[in-house]
Amino acid sequence: MKKVIFFILFAQFAFAQKQTIAENHIYAALDNFIAHPTLARIKNLEETEKQFWKDPKPKSKNEKLAIVILNCNKAFYQKQFGHYFEAIHSYENALGLFQKNQLSDYDIVEYCLKPLGNLYTMTGDYTSAENTIKHYLYLAIKNNNLSQKASAVINLSAVYKSIGKNQEAIDLLENIYVSEKLSDERKAIILSLLGENYLAKNELDKAQKVFEKAEIIAPSFLLYKNLATVYRHQKNYKKAEDYIKKAKLELSGNSKRDISQLYLEEAQLLLNQKKIKESQKAIQEIFKELIPNYNPSNLLPTQKMLYPEGLLIDALDVLASTYAEQKNYQKAIDCYNLTFAIDAQFSSFLFYEETSLIHSSSIQNRVEKAIGMYEKRYQESKDPVFLEQAFALQETTKSSALKNYITLAKKSGNKSQKEILYKIHELSNTVIKEQEKGEKANLEAINTALALQNEKIAALKKSFEKDKFNGPSQLDFDRLYHKLKNDDATLTAYFYGKEKVYVFNVSDSQIQLTSFLTSSLNKKIITDYLDYFAESSAISNNLAGYKQQSHKLYNLLQLKKITTKKHLILPDGLLCFISFESLLTKASKSTDFSKLPYLMNEEIISYATSAEFYLNNKKPSYKNQSVLGVFPVFENSNRGLAFSIEELKSIKQLYGGTYLEKNQATYANFLKDIRHYSILHLSTHASSGNTEIPAAISFYDQDVLYGNLYSLDIHPDLVVLSACETGIGKLYRGEGALSIARGFQNAGAENLLFSLWKVNDYTTSVLMKNFYQSCEKDEMYFRANHQAKMDFLQDKSIPNSKKSPYFWSAFVFYGDISEDSTCNYWYLFGGLAIIVLCLVVVQKQKSKQ
Repeated sequence: MKKVIFFILFAQFAFAQKQTIAENHIYAALDNFIAHPTLARIKNLEETEKQFWKDPKPKSKNEKLAIVILNCNKAFYQKQFGHYFEAIHSYENALGLFQKNQLSDYDIVEYCLKPLGNLYTMTGDYTSAENTIKHYLYLAIKNNNLSQKASAVINLSAVYKSIGKNQEAIDLLENIYVSEKLSDERKAIILSLLGENYLAKNELDKAQKVFEKAEIIAPSFLLYKNLATVYRHQKNYKKAEDYIKKAKLELSGNSKRDISQLYLEEAQLLLNQKKIKESQKAIQEIFKELIPNYNPSNLLPTQKMLYPEGLLIDALDVLASTYAEQKNYQKAIDCYNLTFAIDAQFSSFLFYEETSLIHSSSIQNRVEKAIGMYEKRYQESKDPVFLEQAFALQETTKSSALKNYITLAKKSGNKSQKEILYKIHELSNTVIKEQEKGEKANLEAINTALALQNEKIAALKKSFEKDKFNGPSQLDFDRLYHKLKNDDATLTAYFYGKEKVYVFNVSDSQIQLTSFLTSSLNKKIITDYLDYFAESSAISNNLAGYKQQSHKLYNLLQLKKITTKKHLILPDGLLCFISFESLLTKASKSTDFSKLPYLMNEEIISYATSAEFYLNNKKPSYKNQSVLGVFPVFENSNRGLAFSIEELKSIKQLYGGTYLEKNQATYANFLKDIRHYSILHLSTHASSGNTEIPAAISFYDQDVLYGNLYSLDIHPDLVVLSACETGIGKLYRGEGALSIARGFQNAGAENLLFSLWKVNDYTTSVLMKNFYQSCEKDEMYFRANHQAKMDFLQDKSIPNSKKSPYFWSAFVFYGDISEDSTCNYWYLFGGLAIIVLCLVVVQKQKSKQ
């Protein structure tokens, strides 16, 4: 086997042309390494490359190609030794050098792009994987290379399976299976992948059929393992055990990862049968295979032993379940904490937002299980530290991709880093806009953008090599309790899991934890409530139904009466689309909308994306405010916003600034002076997008995708998005919606007022007028939003039909809720001055005596 690998790798750099001394030196070093490859001897290759670049002589293309080949071979072995991220780095170096110097006479697809794409998939960098594979798929089609085309489809389907796009994977695999002439081995691989995607969709019969078909064509270790999985899901444990035994007979020659996958399936099978000790032994076999220096006498490895490997996470997850069965909840927690430590290592290498979002969503099930374990430990011990640990854990899931991007943007101190960061998003939007053209899309333009995007990501990684990007900091509970006390606020955070919704109520001194099931009945309570906001007439047409549903949801969400003036909500999942102000705290027979018992009547409600954002939010100045207003109006069109002019007039009377009206409300004009104003107000149209098309906001001349907003790099006191659905977008577990509001958050905005559904032109203009009038009276933004709604309901000029919660509760405030203490300082200063004066007078009186 070693000789075969040596021959294959040596064939990569066997050249007929005359070689220079530098080339000979590089190839000699490579020959020497491949004869005896070890992890330690990789350093010799790295030293060879360093010396090559230190030499000031001009480098020929052949010499540079030799370095490309050196890096590809080095990467191959780094992967063999389990050093995936080092291998990725080497492949990226090779690819960058190859493309930059327009080199040839080397199969860069076979020896670099294919293994690089697979490594990206293995390490969870799915966007880089997809871009890389699509790049060489395009090249394979262009060059009519069937073998590489089949490889690309197989590898791309593996990416889609990993990110839950199972139907897309199935379509790809079925298409190539029937349209191309494939070897039996390739057919079996494709059928096996098809079955795995059917398994992921829980279509067990289809999965079984394709696995059995593949078994007839080319039986293999992988197929036996997959058939064991099918029978386990069907609870035919005897059949599953038989296929595990068959797979074990085929283990010879398989990699450590393959062997570990089989033991993982066996561990899950044993766990399903409540054979806990046997399951733990199978997990131990995985640790023996994958962890160097693992000590079998201690079942649980230490954190120092771990490295970014998905199979280790899966093994620890199963092990945690075995401990939970034994009611050893602390050991289960220890297992989950190790998985989160590995997750953190993965996430530190993720620079694409989409990959970050997928990674964030993927850990939700384990976080939910871990919170359940912390709850059990609290019930056993009554030690509140377990509730703090549970809260801190759910906090790590709150918009972690957003936190990472903001941290990354802040750490991008130099101009070139920021330009790379923004260019990546610009290229994403180029691809999206081109794909929207459907069959007319320019495939070459898409391919070029994808390749360039990966090139920029590699450059960004390099720029952070010396100053490693570690993401957001840990939650400081002392600060949290202190701030809640100062703000006279209660914080309620929701964690929307697969089985339960956990509810954390945090005051200045304690945390309480409750939960409710995410059953179909409870989910229906939420969705039925949201349906009342799908159109303006829904509530009025069934007021009794709305009142009943609103109160039912209030009870479900466990919104207990608080003792503080303010209530800060951290929503999650579907709850991100609820305006909590409009919930009814009790039953009511009234048909007068202004007299219904809204939660808003009892407390001032504001929102935050996470506790970390609440703690670190920029406090607005509130003084010398100026507005940059955008009012396209779109007159004489079916998009006309007639009352937008009224909104403009009312704000203009109160605040100075620049107001871009009609054809002046272009995106370019908006960008021109964006950093010179404390309030950005956009009165326009917006859309929430869908699963394929991102959210967008309209300017007079163009619609701007939410990703384009990232490059704004702004820090205003307030952003007001007076438009439809500016808080709605594609929903990710733990992350919330990829909305226009989130786009502005990524750009640096910390205080935002935005909408949760399609808003009415007239009522929005009234609410905005009320809001700015309250602001002008020195009300803080969160209070002004609250007061604007209260004033709206009490406004006798507005008919009852327009006081439905649909018309006034859409706008929610995310941001700072601390009080303006400027006047308090003056009182304090004045008080101190009086005290000092009194002391002086008393002293003088004494001296006269």
